[in-house]
This record gives sequence, structure tokens and C-alpha cells, in this order.
Amino acid sequence: MKQTISTSERRIQAIDKAIEGLFEANISGKITDERFTKMTANYKKEQRELLELVADGKKKLLDAEQIKVDLRLLMKAPRDYTDIRQLTPEIVNALIRRIEVHSKDKETKKVKVDIYFTAVGLFTLPTGKEMQAALEEIRQNPQQFKISA
Repeated sequence: MKQTISTSERRIQAIDKAIEGLFEANISGKITDERFTKMTANYKKEQRELLELVADGKKKLLDAEQIKVDLRLLMKAPRDYTDIRQLTPEIVNALIRRIEVHSKDKETKKVKVDIYFTAVGLFTLPTGKEMQAALEEIRQNPQQFKISA
């Protein structure tokens, strides 16, 4: 991704120089106004596409970097907080990215709370059957689920 961004940025600069050259050629009469317009339109279209590609690529890189940081925090947190006796603000900040409290449901009079965990996002608790199936799969293939720290 970094290489694509770098290549695209170099091409954007090359297009700027090419447009400048076309402008000079048009001013000096080497190419017609019509030809200048067609060529610059193609260059401008390519440049717009490259600018979008670079912007998207940079956003994806930033997102990937944030996920990397979140994963490091997520892996560090369980090591630091293996025996939690009391929930402190420090622990909450390490394990939870944000908590959303929704409005009260008029029918059930319950309030929905969404907890977004660091590097995991919104987590829904598995059902009993899903937990049993997961445990059975781990028992059948323990090597597949082996984690080394």
C-alpha cells in the first residue's frame, strides 16, 4: 500500500509537470488549443483518480496502524489485568474503547448499552449452544487453538 501511494504521488507530480509543459507548448504555438484541451482533460482525470487513490490508501494505512495499536493494547491488557478484583477507570480505559447508552425502550422499559472493546469492536455474547460448539471444536483440534505469548 505504501509503495502504491508513493508511486501515485510521483505520478501526480509528473502530471503537474506534463500539464505545465503542455501549457508552454500551447502558448508557444507548438500545439493547438483543441489538442491542449483534450490532453489536459485526460491528465486531469488521471490526476483526480490518483488523488482519490492516495487519499483512500492513506486512510487505510491509518486505520491499519490504529488496529495494530489497539491489538497491542488488547494483548497487553489481559497480561496486566489477569486478577481483577475491582473495576477501576484505568482498567476500563485499557479494555474498552467506548460505551454507548441508548434511550429507554418504552415497551420494555430497558436501556440498551453497547460496549465497544479495544481492537474487538462491538461484541455480542455467544449463546450457550455456540459456547458448547466452540469448546467441542477446541477439544477436537487443540493444536489449531494453541496460543503462544
